[in-house]
Amino acid sequence: MYRLLATALLFATITACQSTPQPTTPIIARTNDTFETTGLGKDKVSAQHQALNNAKFQCKRHTPIILSDEVIYNGVVDEKMGRVFENGMAVIGSVLGTKTPNLSRDDDYEYHIKFKCD
Repeated sequence: MYRLLATALLFATITACQSTPQPTTPIIARTNDTFETTGLGKDKVSAQHQALNNAKFQCKRHTPIILSDEVIYNGVVDEKMGRVFENGMAVIGSVLGTKTPNLSRDDDYEYHIKFKCD
């Protein structure tokens, strides 16, 4: 009976730990119970997703409340020009049957948020 209870408790603990991924960027504690973190990604959505996962990890069972946010583009070329270039190369690549080059990197976008846990 105790082994079954211990196994169930261990399983519940392990699955609870896996629900929110570990942060991949630092979470900085500030005054007034606020925090800051940054998400990095190839696009805005993946950077936002990473930063929000970091906030959820910090808040655990509470809801993160975003106080301020900022998106920064750090790409090699201008954001709009990079899209035009990649779309043009995709068309040429499909006609010629070659692989299209990818200018995006995993840190092209930064999504910086300041948040607190409710």
